[in-house]
Amino acid sequence: MFLLRLVVFLILVSLVVILAYPLLIIFNLSNGGDGFGLCNDLIACEIPFIEGPRILIILIITFFFLVAVLRIIMKYLNNINKEETIL
Repeated sequence: MFLLRLVVFLILVSLVVILAYPLLIIFNLSNGGDGFGLCNDLIACEIPFIEGPRILIILIITFFFLVAVLRIIMKYLNNINKEETIL
């Protein structure tokens, strides 16, 4: 039971990180970083046209996969809790 709740917590943290990742890339670029490997030299940076949509699709697929896993775990936890009641 505790392990499942720990997994739920980790999934929720992962969902928040997935939602914040584009902001972290922009913040990194604005502070002179490389955008986590997206652009090595900001002055001569040429990001391919497809790179933005590719990252977006990967983030969306990962987000919905984690939401589905979270939903399955929560249904399982609800079933466990119903069986443990005395009524």
